[in-house]
Amino acid sequence: MKLTPNSENGNVKISALKIFLNGTLLALVIAVPAIISTVIFHYVIKTNLIITISAGIITLFVAMGFAYKISKRLSM
Repeated sequence: MKLTPNSENGNVKISALKIFLNGTLLALVIAVPAIISTVIFHYVIKTNLIITISAGIITLFVAMGFAYKISKRLSM
């Protein structure tokens, strides 16, 4: 099992720093929009807790879709 299916001979090394940076970027892409939308809905718009949680969950699913596309580009 190779870690890099894009390489021809499998001699490409993946550094721990690159894995850490890519994981951190993806975590920020997923978490930050959900936190911002939750704070805006709860403190600025002052909606009910159910609506706030629903908006946060919807934002998480949309952000996960974007993170999936970004992760495919980062793996190349």
